[in-house]
Amino acid sequence: MTRKIRESFIVTADDYGIRQTAEPILRLVHEGKVDRVAVLINYVSSEQAAALKATGVKIDLHLELIGLLKSGDKVSENALWRGINFLFCFMLGLVTVKRVEAEWRDQIERFEELFGRLPDGLNSHEHLHFFPPFFRVFIELAEEYSVSYIRFGKKGMLTGLHGAFIGNLLSLFWRRNRVFCAKTNLVTSDYLVSLDWLADFKSFSEQLPAGSVELVVHLEREDDYRTVLEYL
Repeated sequence: MTRKIRESFIVTADDYGIRQTAEPILRLVHEGKVDRVAVLINYVSSEQAAALKATGVKIDLHLELIGLLKSGDKVSENALWRGINFLFCFMLGLVTVKRVEAEWRDQIERFEELFGRLPDGLNSHEHLHFFPPFFRVFIELAEEYSVSYIRFGKKGMLTGLHGAFIGNLLSLFWRRNRVFCAKTNLVTSDYLVSLDWLADFKSFSEQLPAGSVELVVHLEREDDYRTVLEYL
């Protein structure tokens, strides 16, 4: 990959602290292949936090609702099942906007306690902050805690040549949220894409639009690890 294409990407490694993610993420951070790391604060140890902080990489908080949803901690969980479970919990009132705000606020404060500072950015596990009822909470917390960078993509989602169900669904949510986001001074990339939405990363990288692209990767997955190692 040419240096110009590499510079188009903001490579973010998700899920630091869970499912044996720390070692591969730290390895590729040290190799300069990862620009940001998203931390699951309820799962990261103090030793893992110290090791990550020592690298100097941008550290984002990966807000999650694993405890409320009783899912999201296993990589093998089916995306469709997770979506149905989420809607079931939301419709039954098991997951409310008020509970989400309280949970995410606790995670921000836990991050500050463990890392000794606030996160460089905010995003969320399974992209739950895109869900329109939660997006306002997400934005308000970013502004309240002066966290300047968020995962959104001011120009939209990139889902690759063949599209992806999750990417297309998030694109619908993005259209609902973009007006509200545009009213803020928060910083985001121009575009957003997840590596698991792409059938062929090489072909995708050769057809990038102008602008910055936040590329979400899960380095505990062998395919993601190999792709980042080879192309980035």
